[in-house]
This record gives sequence, C-alpha cells and structure tokens, in this order.
Amino acid sequence: MAEKAFLEEEFVKGFYHYKGVKFNKFFIPPANLDAMATFEVRPDDIFLVTFPKCGTHWSAEIINLILTGGDPEKIDRSRQEAPLEMSYPKDKSNLTLLEPFHLKLASLEGCRVILTHLPEQLLPSQVFSKKPKVIYVTRNPKDCCVSLYHAMSRLVQSDWNVHAEEWIKQDDLMGGGFFTHILSFWKYRHEPNFLYMKYEDMKKDPRGSIIRFADHLERPLSDEELDRVVHHSELKNMKKTYDNIEKKTPDGKFLTKAMGKSPFIRKGQIGDWKNHFTVAQNEAFDAVIQQNLHGTGLTFDYE
Repeated sequence: MAEKAFLEEEFVKGFYHYKGVKFNKFFIPPANLDAMATFEVRPDDIFLVTFPKCGTHWSAEIINLILTGGDPEKIDRSRQEAPLEMSYPKDKSNLTLLEPFHLKLASLEGCRVILTHLPEQLLPSQVFSKKPKVIYVTRNPKDCCVSLYHAMSRLVQSDWNVHAEEWIKQDDLMGGGFFTHILSFWKYRHEPNFLYMKYEDMKKDPRGSIIRFADHLERPLSDEELDRVVHHSELKNMKKTYDNIEKKTPDGKFLTKAMGKSPFIRKGQIGDWKNHFTVAQNEAFDAVIQQNLHGTGLTFDYE
C-alpha cells in the first residue's frame, strides 16, 4: 500500500510538458527524452511502436516468438523490461528508485526488440535515417481507452468518467493525443521498413498477421515454426507463459506486469468498450473519431 500511495503521489504531482507533449517525470523524466536525440540506433534493431494499450506486449510476444522459432523458453524477457523512453526499477525491492531503460538497451548486444510509445517527433532521429525494421500497431480508440483505464487503475486511483472525458477532449493526454499519434505514423505505412498493423485485424486473422510480421522482419518460418508461434501467441497461452514466468522467481511479475502491479494482458477483446461507455460518452466519442479520422483512409472495427 505504501508503494501505491507513493506512485499515486508521484503520478499526480509529476506532470510536465516536453515539446508540447505531456509526460510524468517519475516514469519518464526529461533527461530520458533528451537522450533520444543521441540514442544509437542499429540497422538490425526492431522497433515496436504503439500508443499505450494497443497490443504492445502481444505484438512483442509474436516478434520474439518469430525470432526464436516459436519457443517461448528462448525469449530473454529482461531485454524488454520497459519501453525505450521509460525508467524501470532495477532494484525490484524498491519501486521508488528507477533507472533509465535506454541505458540498458545501449549495453545489449545482438538484435534488440525495442518497445516505445513515443510520438513520431520524439523518436530517436536515427530511426528515420538508418531505417531499422519498424512495426506500428494500433487499436480502435474505444477499446484502447478502456484498456488504458484498467492498466492505470492498478497503479493509481482512477475514475472512469474523468478518464473518458479526457479522451473525449483529446487535448492533453499523457504521451500525446491518440489520434495525433496513430496518424503521424499512418503516413509511413508504405515505407519499406514500416509495417502498420491493426489489433483487430490481428485478432481476426492471427495466422495471416504472424506471416505478415515474419515477412516484414525477413525471418521466414517453416510450417512447424509458424504453428508454434500461432499457438504460443494465443492470449490464453500467453497467460500460461506469464504464469510460469511469475512462478520461477519473485521478480518474475516485473516481466509480466507494469511495475510488477498492472498486468500487461487483461481481456484482449474487441468491443469491451460497450461495458464502460455510457450512451452520452459513446456519442461524444463517435463525434471525436469522425472529426479526426474522416478522409484519412484509416478505419477501425469496434466489435
């Protein structure tokens, strides 16, 4: 309880704006964002870019399973304890002390799968000059809104109506507006090193989506390997994998939950927004969606 109270206090008092984008200085201090300007990108890096709660860890699991031939036991999860821009608890016994994760990433050898929620303008510039493989995954905004609410409520006290109103306004969301984020990367969808994916498409055709991932990464899979990736990336099987990780070590929960508290996997459903939005909230949000996506060619499935 003391740690949750500390996190709530830091979260409430720690907001700041960096180049017009809202962040929390405890989890993402300004120095972390300053470091992005000189972060060394390697040609064999794989960047997974998402707005928070758009299928980040599911997509990361697919990528890692592709790289290991479908064997979850071969995944080194310590290489992805946090997104690039965040700080993380290196000492798991003290959540009040965090260290920049980009420093750990810089020390890693071999192919790095780098997770990030940064908006386009704050990504390391070398992502665009060195052109590593980039996979961008997005999700319908209603389910994203609900999933983010549940994720945050495990860390700090949250109110659904306040959260929904912030999403309807879209003017000062943490990490930047949802629509600004997804549309800024939408324009790169035809670039050879970019793959733009939607969560709903992945749910409806997981096998075909995994093939798209593998083709983009130039990591062809045998039929047997593909079957394994499909099997182990099913959310029910991911939950089993995560349960095993947590059982192996007291610190295992830090590889399956944000700050060891907020699970990376919840329902993973399309349409859970119907259990949360009031009629008025849904109508207001529909207007926001129409305003932001009309004419862009980007559409979503909501059920």
